[in-house]
Amino acid sequence: MHNIKVINWAERRIKRRHKAPDLRLSIRAAGFKRWLRPSISAFCLDFNRYGMAINAEHAFKAKDKIIVSFKGKYISQSNVSGVITECIEQDGQFRMSIVFCYAVNSKDYNRKIDNALSRIESLYNQNQNQNHSQNKQVS
Repeated sequence: MHNIKVINWAERRIKRRHKAPDLRLSIRAAGFKRWLRPSISAFCLDFNRYGMAINAEHAFKAKDKIIVSFKGKYISQSNVSGVITECIEQDGQFRMSIVFCYAVNSKDYNRKIDNALSRIESLYNQNQNQNHSQNKQVS
């Protein structure tokens, strides 16, 4: 019998996250490890300007520093530093939680990154609000 770790993700977040299923990511290790590990592709589960949850075929460990590049409709942003806070294997995939460094440590704050991630968040917030209002009209 497997012991499944249940986490209430919503209680650990600074702000509500938005579903972002079409947001594609490329993640690589930061620092010296970047030469030792190839970048991986991942799918975003949910996103806000402070962090996100992803699914990937390869894992990073908790506390690993990473660099994220985003690609999506109207979105192209590279070199966003983050830290893996949690990594759990689920059905042969790895669900990882990431917090962006600029949001945690004031010395890492970067207005350009903050603005870019806020813009990405607003795109997915709009999509979620549009889907919600369409579902209300159908009911």
